[in-house]
Amino acid sequence: MLKELKKALQKMGRETVEGARLNLNKDKSKSSGALKKSLKSKVVQRGDEVDLEFWMEEYGMFLDAGVYGADPSIVKKGKQKGKETDSVFTGNNGIAERFSYKSKGGKFGLKGMPPPAAFDSWTKVNNLSLKSKNGKVMTRQTLNFLIARGVFAQGISPTLFFTTPFIKAFKNLPDEIVNAFDIYVNTVLEEDQNPTKN
Repeated sequence: MLKELKKALQKMGRETVEGARLNLNKDKSKSSGALKKSLKSKVVQRGDEVDLEFWMEEYGMFLDAGVYGADPSIVKKGKQKGKETDSVFTGNNGIAERFSYKSKGGKFGLKGMPPPAAFDSWTKVNNLSLKSKNGKVMTRQTLNFLIARGVFAQGISPTLFFTTPFIKAFKNLPDEIVNAFDIYVNTVLEEDQNPTKN
């Protein structure tokens, strides 16, 4: 029966990863593709315990669950983009109750702001440029800073790109597997982002 459990979890892992990649492909904004490439699943047996592990770039969980902004009023016409979701990364078994940027303070008055450099590849891929009031084209560093400040202030809307296919695949587990084993969901953040090979 353990063999059947491993097979069922492997299938669930494949379906979840395929669904998550498909959801990322549907995203209208261009991305570097790093998150999609990083998505992996692996079934690991430790004695009588069998774990289904998923691996992805860390920012994937924030994209899935969304992040509450620290203060939307920091940016003109700002609005709160973070909201409650059923993301597997938040809630009772998730990493946090919710993800949120912290209050003002610190350098540039924005403690906890994501590093502007994190948006560099995104602005390059999308070929973004912005002009200042005097008509000069802003440097990419300035543009990255403005985007980072906007994300800090308003947060990130949840996409559930991973959670939706995960829940669907979980519901597709055979009844005999669910009834025979104590299956539960628990989210753990690992420092090492590379799954080891068996």
